[in-house]
Amino acid sequence: MATPKSEPGVQLLTEQDVPFEEISQGLGAARAITAAGFTELGGGWVRMDGSGELADWTLRYDEVLYVVAGELEIACQGTTTVARPGQAILIGSGTTVTYRARPDTTVFFVLHPRDWAERDA
Repeated sequence: MATPKSEPGVQLLTEQDVPFEEISQGLGAARAITAAGFTELGGGWVRMDGSGELADWTLRYDEVLYVVAGELEIACQGTTTVARPGQAILIGSGTTVTYRARPDTTVFFVLHPRDWAERDA
């Protein structure tokens, strides 16, 4: 497991750096970028098994979702955007979305700022 850093530098990240935590049914995240802790970025990997969704989430950060495997759907205001391997979806802060995916979907995500929850507290 990678050791989080506290000063700027270069760090290789892998899916195994931090454990996956369940966010909602069928959706788990391993926040390797967030755990590294030496940039303003957060993120890591998300695995989705297609059994659930994260509905009506209003982002308090900017986010990029890059599909590694499977298929990711983001629904927003009656429109659904679908990304497949090699494609990315960009979502701006303040947007309300629903995340869905087909079984065996893996996404690499980056968000800014990583401490959005503390800033909103």
